[in-house]
Amino acid sequence: MKVAILSMQEVKNYGSFLQAFSLKKHIEQLGHTCEFINIVPGEQLGVYKQSKFHKINLLIKRLWGWDCIKRFQSIYTFQTRFKNEFLPELGVNSNLEKKCYDIVVIGSDEVFNCAQKTWFGFSPQLFGEGLNAKKVISYAGSFGATTIQVLEKLGIKERVAQMLTTNFSAISIRDENSAKIVKALTGKEPVLNVDPVILNDWKKYMPVTHVPFNNYMIVYTYPGRITDKQEITAIRQYAKKRGLLLISIGHYFPWVDKTVIPHPFEVLAYFRDASCIVTDTFHGSIFSIKNKKTFCTIVRNMNSNKLTFLLKQFELSSRIAQTPNELEHILDTPINYNNVNNIIAEETKKGLEYLKSNL
Repeated sequence: MKVAILSMQEVKNYGSFLQAFSLKKHIEQLGHTCEFINIVPGEQLGVYKQSKFHKINLLIKRLWGWDCIKRFQSIYTFQTRFKNEFLPELGVNSNLEKKCYDIVVIGSDEVFNCAQKTWFGFSPQLFGEGLNAKKVISYAGSFGATTIQVLEKLGIKERVAQMLTTNFSAISIRDENSAKIVKALTGKEPVLNVDPVILNDWKKYMPVTHVPFNNYMIVYTYPGRITDKQEITAIRQYAKKRGLLLISIGHYFPWVDKTVIPHPFEVLAYFRDASCIVTDTFHGSIFSIKNKKTFCTIVRNMNSNKLTFLLKQFELSSRIAQTPNELEHILDTPINYNNVNNIIAEETKKGLEYLKSNL
């Protein structure tokens, strides 16, 4: 069958790339042809509207500082590598109206999170509307920080309920908040599946040896996230106390020792060879879990729903640092991955069975 994936693959983000790559590979392994299609932008809603100068303001904010040249070089390298090297590896079809598919798979990632400032806004297409397909399903989709109350406030609750009920043959989500929303809007229990990154065996894609550093600690975050002085101090002090080089992957921060912008598969190798990891992202936690590493996660309001559930699902809630003072104890506490690996195996089987039975 001819299958298309509608996901966050265009977002310049390592997690988005790897989840999209993994989902495509597993669909192809089931004997289908598969490609990606672009998101068609929708309406900009309420307080989530992007101003005409949003990107310019964001760039100025990210560049502002005594080290603006280093900041610019990092942003330029990251954006250029994604545009010219990484995203072309996935392939995106921009002629949606000219193609018809047997099935469109929406997901994974925050495909249902319409309450956020994005260039595509509230796109009905992400809810199965206007697709040239005989069948539409989702895989491990997420509403992110969006809640029923937010949908109601934006005046789209009934519209979303109608689209989820009418357009989807099967709905798969990846966190409790999303499950509650789907159940409330459709009256049906969705299937709970893990992110595609967890499904994949990445060993054959990662370089065997390539990391040019020894004894290092990874900080995996996005610009504007780790800004609290106490958090930064706790991270730096831990690295110094343990004699570890502090490395940021993807984005420059003046308080780290090194910034690297590798290929997505190399990112996984960096995690594999790290002494420990501090992250406040969903996929940073997944990369750590997949590589059986010692890690600490800082949960933010913007990702609390999906990230808290992820760690609870793998019985790793103890890796959450409620305060900066907890970071040292968490990183010094080893993880018994025996049970975690059993959960990964069980969830991988469940995820592949869902795809096989619905494609």
